[in-house]
Amino acid sequence: MKFLKILFVLFVVISITSCSSDDEVNQYDLNNANLSAGSFDLNYLNSYSTETIDINGLEVISEFAATGETFQFTITFFENGTYIANGQYVVIQTTTVSGQITEEDIYIEDVDNEEGTYVANDGAMQLVMDGNIFDVTLFNANELRLVQNDTYTEDGVDFVDTGEIRMIR
Repeated sequence: MKFLKILFVLFVVISITSCSSDDEVNQYDLNNANLSAGSFDLNYLNSYSTETIDINGLEVISEFAATGETFQFTITFFENGTYIANGQYVVIQTTTVSGQITEEDIYIEDVDNEEGTYVANDGAMQLVMDGNIFDVTLFNANELRLVQNDTYTEDGVDFVDTGEIRMIR
């Protein structure tokens, strides 16, 4: 009988210690099936760009900042690699040249059932939408966060573009 008690205690101890792996959170895979599980509502939009031009040895830096608010905008991803965007949001845009604000604008961005394509890359944690590459910083059953960082030179002008988009289901 003593042997059965020892065996029972050993069984309980092993059962308790082996359950620790159940507490780990499984990663939510970035794929078409998980993206298409429901529509996403836009709740944050921010972008910032700089343009640096050399004019006779003098660098002129132009900055463009845009922030979104008052969102009524939805993106629906489909499992076949397409999406549809619909809705409106307010954009507050500021242009600064050589440290001086040259333009401020507030307008409503109106998107009417605009369709596009996407590719989800779980290994690189990237989402490519109509050729634009976004790094995915958060993806789970309730949220999708995208950031974009791009640096390039075109016709002797240096560009740096950054932005962040946040969406919830």
